[in-house]
Amino acid sequence: MTYVFIFTGEFGYELLNWNGVVRKWAQQHKQNGDTIVVCSRHGLESIYEMADYYIDVSDIDAYKNSIADCYCSFVRDGNGKIDRHGYHETAILETIKATIDEAGFKDVRYIYSPVLNVLNGCVFGRGGIYGPEREVMGQLDVTNNKYTKFLPKDELYADIESKLGFTLDTPFVLCQRGSRDIVRRDKVRLEVDDFISSISKKYPVVCLSFGTSKKLDSSSTFDDTQMDNVYYYNTDSLEEQACLITKSHRCIFFSEGDFRSHMYVPPFYGKSVTAVATYDVFHNISAFPGRSNAPVKFWNEHVWPFSRGIEPLYYEDLIRDHDHGYQNILNTLGL
Repeated sequence: MTYVFIFTGEFGYELLNWNGVVRKWAQQHKQNGDTIVVCSRHGLESIYEMADYYIDVSDIDAYKNSIADCYCSFVRDGNGKIDRHGYHETAILETIKATIDEAGFKDVRYIYSPVLNVLNGCVFGRGGIYGPEREVMGQLDVTNNKYTKFLPKDELYADIESKLGFTLDTPFVLCQRGSRDIVRRDKVRLEVDDFISSISKKYPVVCLSFGTSKKLDSSSTFDDTQMDNVYYYNTDSLEEQACLITKSHRCIFFSEGDFRSHMYVPPFYGKSVTAVATYDVFHNISAFPGRSNAPVKFWNEHVWPFSRGIEPLYYEDLIRDHDHGYQNILNTLGL
């Protein structure tokens, strides 16, 4: 039997849920003669070690022109009305089916993230990524997942070093932003250039810009402000991002408007991340009164036993320490 697992939703849901369910099912239920095909975005091959084949869906027009939303994606009509189950979902699936047919796979079962599927008790395309304080549909069922530490591709280090101009064995601090125009539940713009400059007086800082081809995905952008000992690196590859994360002395990531999924990446590679966001982003998102949008303690305990996980730093504390040259914050971070 050929099992084709297709994910078209938000990266955070893929990392914290879908990927772990595919892994659990593969470890517990794949039989001799079964074939696993995984279909997802560019650069995620290495986190699907259980796959026999990987299909990059990033260049499918219906995929890149739809907007990720939990396990599915949506498009808007001319009046701005949202359609979550329209032509784009059919077009994505039909394009992948054509590829599967052309490759000669037989006895195929499709597990498509926008559609609820249950295989051998493993639930695909349903549930959430949050802690037990959320309603059932928002909760992450960790028993439905199998998590593992991801590994970087060592062969990429030399090329990254050539682009940066220094060896990655040099202790450096990795910074990455996260924002998404479509979802800004908190309106504060994080001003962090002075903070980055203060770090660069002690360690080289790599500011990582990251983007995908998918419409209105979260992205990381820096203004390339000229600062001594600050290096700017741009990529669309999780694999390059992973190399920088694993080699960094410390990861300090900034999140605007919501708690963004780039925060989940370092813990999956065994690295902790200092997550800088406003108090409201961590605790008080108006759309979810009384329910944390960033259940850091829950994730740290149940998803990343191989890492210290996410370490919160409130942006308000950063502002208060500005007049002291961020020295209190830097001391706390061991920088």
